[in-house]
Amino acid sequence: MMFKDFLKDRMPIKSQAKYVEFGFGQVEPNHLSAQRTGQIYAQLPAAPAINVLEQGQFVKYDYAANGNGIGEVNFTGKGEWMMVYNEIKLYRNHPDGSKQWDCEFAMVKDDYQARIYSPYDYEAPELEYHNGLYLNGKDEKGNTSITVNRAVTLNADGKTVDVAGTRINVEEKEGKVVFTYNGEEYELVNGTAENVPVTYAYDDVTKDVEDIYEWGFTNDPWKKLGIAREKKMPAGTSMVPRVFKTNVGDIMTTNTINETTLAIGDLLTPGAANGILAKAGADAADMQWQVVKLYDMPDGQKAAKVMRIK
Repeated sequence: MMFKDFLKDRMPIKSQAKYVEFGFGQVEPNHLSAQRTGQIYAQLPAAPAINVLEQGQFVKYDYAANGNGIGEVNFTGKGEWMMVYNEIKLYRNHPDGSKQWDCEFAMVKDDYQARIYSPYDYEAPELEYHNGLYLNGKDEKGNTSITVNRAVTLNADGKTVDVAGTRINVEEKEGKVVFTYNGEEYELVNGTAENVPVTYAYDDVTKDVEDIYEWGFTNDPWKKLGIAREKKMPAGTSMVPRVFKTNVGDIMTTNTINETTLAIGDLLTPGAANGILAKAGADAADMQWQVVKLYDMPDGQKAAKVMRIK
């Protein structure tokens, strides 16, 4: 049995494109402008419903999908069709020692296990923590002072008390020794007044103007960020394809075409359902590829050289 027959009949490899004889669709980049213009994109995960993306298949690079800045690669978004052209990754050898053929590669969802989209989840930023050294004149709640209950004792002179650094005279009223603090009168019993609410203001000892050349230039040098969370891949997604922006004049050889027969001059356009080049609707399509040569792939399969003309 020929190896191509083995792939076709016994392996679970079946292309979505009718023109492919065995394995998956392939692309030879004869003249793709993206390789010079840098219009190559690989930041958006494939939509959950997409299980296979073959070389030469077309997709929409739908950045606005999901409304969270991540978006997705799909077949329904707005904008121009982008061509899937992934780096071929095949790691096994055949029993005779030969390497796998390019037609054995496609981006198959089961082969990809991406879990983290970004090391930082910008939608759930980390919290800020403070260590209690209120050197910027306020605490983590914005308070500029703190009030605690203190015991105030009569000084040795028998005439004054000290409260929060302020010396206050005492006086006798109706046989009681009292002092007034913050508008309230407190009695000294046996020389002590218990549970006097004393307010302490936080000192502001840090800079008000940021200076990147000063250590701890912020208003709270002891502030630190909490644990950052990773941004996970959207639910149901696990692969991020590489796609090329094509331009008029681009030329490639491919068999990822959803037709059984082709002729020179045929017009092709990506199909709405799966993004595979086909004749249907090509005459009025915004994107047109023209068959310019009936050719073959390196593994001997029939193929077509196509040029983008619109």
